[in-house]
Amino acid sequence: MKFWWLVAVGAATVVFGAAVLAWPHATLRLLGILAGLWLLLIGLLRIAGALRAPDPPRRARVQRIVDGFFGILLVVLAIASLTSARAGVLTVSALIGLAWLIIGFGAVLLGVAAAGRTRAWLCGLGGVAILLGLAFVTWPGLSLSVLVLLTGISAVALGAAEITIGVQARRRA
Repeated sequence: MKFWWLVAVGAATVVFGAAVLAWPHATLRLLGILAGLWLLLIGLLRIAGALRAPDPPRRARVQRIVDGFFGILLVVLAIASLTSARAGVLTVSALIGLAWLIIGFGAVLLGVAAAGRTRAWLCGLGGVAILLGLAFVTWPGLSLSVLVLLTGISAVALGAAEITIGVQARRRA
């Protein structure tokens, strides 16, 4: 790999990290808007799928109704996220928290079925994931602010490392 490529990638990563650190609230607002757009898209797709299906047997009709209901719910969440930065941030935090909770409970269940050190590791990691999920659900603003801060810091550190590696590669060449 050419040295200038590493330096350019590193510089872009440092700029990204610096921007995240300089404007954390704008980063959170953008995250909320992106979540709103994503929710709007999947909500509309669920509604379209529920309306488009041919006349199904009774069991599939219930599934279409549920899909349509969830699609409407997702569109409502999307509108809230797109019209209010705070609602968008809360939605993102709730989604992240829910994902951590699901991952955590899954790891604990796998751990219970495992044996030896694997059991301890899976249950321990599952417990940490559950705590992270609860933190995101309980303190959404703080959790996302910490996430943005860690993202900015890690991007600056990674970019600086990439620049250093690129400069060293140039010296060796």
